[in-house]
Amino acid sequence: MHDTVDRYIEQLKTVVVHHSRLRQPGMTRTDMYAFLYRLCAEPDTFVPVESREKVITILLNTWFRFDVLQSVMEDPLVTDVHVIGTTTLVQRNGRKFEVPDAHFASEFSLGEFIDRQLDGTPYLYSQSDPLTDAILRGGYRMNVVGGPGTRYTIRDDEGRIVTVPRTIVSIRKPIYPFNLDDLVSLGLLNADTRAFVRLMMQLGDSFIVSGGVGSGKTTLMNAMTGDIPNGQLNLIIEELPEMAPLCEWAIRLTDRAENHEGKGRIDMARNLINSLRMNADNEYIGEVRYADIAYLFLRMSLIVRRQTGTTFHSHVGLHSGVEGVLTRFLLEAADGAKSRASYLNMAGMMGDKIRFVFTLRDTRFGKRITEIGEILGFDFTERALRWQPIMTYDATTDTFHFHGVTDAMRERAGVEGIEVTLPRNQEAVRLYRIAS
Repeated sequence: MHDTVDRYIEQLKTVVVHHSRLRQPGMTRTDMYAFLYRLCAEPDTFVPVESREKVITILLNTWFRFDVLQSVMEDPLVTDVHVIGTTTLVQRNGRKFEVPDAHFASEFSLGEFIDRQLDGTPYLYSQSDPLTDAILRGGYRMNVVGGPGTRYTIRDDEGRIVTVPRTIVSIRKPIYPFNLDDLVSLGLLNADTRAFVRLMMQLGDSFIVSGGVGSGKTTLMNAMTGDIPNGQLNLIIEELPEMAPLCEWAIRLTDRAENHEGKGRIDMARNLINSLRMNADNEYIGEVRYADIAYLFLRMSLIVRRQTGTTFHSHVGLHSGVEGVLTRFLLEAADGAKSRASYLNMAGMMGDKIRFVFTLRDTRFGKRITEIGEILGFDFTERALRWQPIMTYDATTDTFHFHGVTDAMRERAGVEGIEVTLPRNQEAVRLYRIAS
């Protein structure tokens, strides 16, 4: 019976998915129901009466989840959708552009869409309080702001630029769960770097993935979870449920807002501290956004049984790779520690456990890993972190240069009985000096 229903669903999808009727802005669920019911009665798309309601309901729940935005929401390369009244912009593969076929017919249609999305959630939006920041089913984050104070520039009938009130809806999609092989195909990294990451995850080496907004940080860290060896308990701590882990035994902890009495709030710091009592093998932080979390991440890395990892927002320029990230992260961590630890102490903790720093950047060729460095430890005599370049990227020629695996990593692999076939790293060891 289940196979039969699936066949009818696919049969209708084949006919309807490119049908002009589906593309009409503002089409209601009732209109689509009637359209599908008529198709079910036609010879080429016939569905028996006993299966029609189930087939139609499944299709409607799929299509009307995001209304006219369904096509862009299903696109795995679209990360953000911005609806500004009757204009829809998307960010796809790092670039923004308008999608005329995904616009709402009117502000009223957009309002109905907002109501449907918030239905069944604890979030509210109204003209008396026209602002909400909601987490939707499936982990989608939807921010809505409206009212007369929210305006948008358009050209009037005479060609002049004027501003008019518009409701603005911004939807941030959970990342599409690309694996590392997918990311090689997309050009984020090359085959040697992919093999290196597999080795890093086998060894359980801790890491920081850093870059600017939309550079692919979370996408990369999520893909890394696909190389975590089986049989390990994994804990993922996020503000919002953005990751889609590819490993088994993954516990996810996210922030929770306070209730109507102002109680019950759970933030990342509280989740992180409590997580240390859960005795996980690996812990990953969705993103270090605040100074106290940077400090707690370093402290956590010294306690967690095996591997820790995080993403970290830091601008990555043409010549500000690993050392630029180290500067930003250590300053944040020292600030988060307050009087409990110094900048020098933070560097010492970094050298004890964190092994790799990845930097990413959105280039004209697409999103790329631009540098990977291995931290070899902290030299207290030199007051410096010792590190070695693993991979660098040439943004002028879109070329990756994999320098090989360090002797330190080879030694760790030998202890674990893991064979290393990647070339030996011949790069000179560098010193990242800590200011007095």
